[in-house]
Amino acid sequence: MFEGKKFLITGGSSGIGRQLARDLLGTGAIVTIVSNDRERLKRAELELSDTRHTVDSISCDISDLNQVREMTSKYKSDHGCPDFLVNNAGFAVYRTFEESPSEEIGRLLGVNLLGAMYCTREILPAMIEKRAGHIVNVASIAGKIIITPNAIYCAAKHGMIAWSEALKAELARFGIGIHVICPGRVETEFFQHETFKTRAPRKETEFTVPIESVSKAIVSAIRHDRFLTFIPWTLGILAWLANVFPWPVRAGFQRLMRSRIETLYASKDHRSKELEQTR
Repeated sequence: MFEGKKFLITGGSSGIGRQLARDLLGTGAIVTIVSNDRERLKRAELELSDTRHTVDSISCDISDLNQVREMTSKYKSDHGCPDFLVNNAGFAVYRTFEESPSEEIGRLLGVNLLGAMYCTREILPAMIEKRAGHIVNVASIAGKIIITPNAIYCAAKHGMIAWSEALKAELARFGIGIHVICPGRVETEFFQHETFKTRAPRKETEFTVPIESVSKAIVSAIRHDRFLTFIPWTLGILAWLANVFPWPVRAGFQRLMRSRIETLYASKDHRSKELEQTR
């Protein structure tokens, strides 16, 4: 199904994007990865080219519309219209909204939501002209259930899912498929931000999803033309229960989230006291 098909993957230099690129290359797909980190992008390109096919790469900050236009123009010039656009780029920070600088709010929304919209809008005319294509939006379980202190990230992923539902209705007439992927916690470079490294350990963070499982689920969603995919599938049941039985499920989640917030502030207070004692 994928041999000779063209994939454009944002956030392709690490994590889920890099793993997906590796798996697709193994099927004979033609893969181009995008990232704003030039050094990491080149390392990924060299690593992935060890497979039986080579991979192309383009540097781009997808939160910058001008860069997105340059990137998509270059891609279409080199490869034509992609068969699959995978909006995978994303990042998060582990701090409350009141502690988030306004510049950080803009950056989080820019990468996690606007960037996907920019890339899709610039590629869409070519897909519409061809009357074919697939758009894969890698969201998160945080796009269905609030998980904080990541309020801005949750808002972006909720927005991505809502936008994807609208796209599904709008683009069906052009033969363009939409797929949304909602993984749970995946241990990748995503959690290398300093705010994740310094947080106090909690029991719920021990439950992780193998990165290979996410890549396989994306491939499966495309193969079976599935709109919404949860990884693991049990998270889908949890999201469903939260909608059907909002009082007990959402109340329980609120307690868990408040506990996480209190743990965060308690840890900050403890570090502040330790710092004062060393002065």
